[in-house]
Amino acid sequence: MTEQSDSSFLDHLEALRNVLLKIAGLFLLLCIPAWYFSGDVLQLLLNYAAPPGFKLHYFTVMEPFMTQLKISLILALTASLPLSLWWLWKFIAPGLTEEEQQKLRYPFFMILFLALAGAAVTIFFIIPALIRFSLSFAGDTIAPVIGIGDFVSMILVVILAGMAMFQFPLVLLGLLTTGILQIETVKQKRPHIVVTIFILAAIFSPPDVFSQLLLAIPTYLLFEASLLFFSLRKARDDSYEKIYKDTE
Repeated sequence: MTEQSDSSFLDHLEALRNVLLKIAGLFLLLCIPAWYFSGDVLQLLLNYAAPPGFKLHYFTVMEPFMTQLKISLILALTASLPLSLWWLWKFIAPGLTEEEQQKLRYPFFMILFLALAGAAVTIFFIIPALIRFSLSFAGDTIAPVIGIGDFVSMILVVILAGMAMFQFPLVLLGLLTTGILQIETVKQKRPHIVVTIFILAAIFSPPDVFSQLLLAIPTYLLFEASLLFFSLRKARDDSYEKIYKDTE
């Protein structure tokens, strides 16, 4: 019995190793086209978000190379994420019951959708507002000299913050589903949660009200949508349970 258990455990480790190797291989493979397109991606972002004539500068010999490498890695990671999540799901799913698969399938793939939504809001709204806010300080005695490394690092941090903020509904659904939080408690604490959302939006967005609202309002709407979704699912499950008991 122990030998079978050890053999099964080793088989699972081998399967996990193969999945991780496939994910790593896909990531490394995508780094090649990502490097080729990284300069174009940066230029497209500047053309969209920055005013005409805006230029970036570099202050060390390796700064442009390291910046392009950083962009390439982020692009490869983003492009490999859908297939990587699918491989992970195919590895996890056989160990779950059908009911568990149904409960986890939706949030598992919603991670990707919400991450992309957060990145899109950040790229199309927050970053242009941030650049405009920074350039608003320029004048006759102050001229912006922005380094390419600092610029790209700032953009990546803001994008990651937007992607993280948009994961809030899944975290909430997980806490409600596992029973760590009760929906009645969450509804009672709604004002505190709303204040927390706006505080986090103020931290992760440029220091102007418009940008903060662009990040806070979608997050709040997702919070309300999560509560509604959980309430409807709970009502459905309760009705199924009642029907099952009535038929016994």
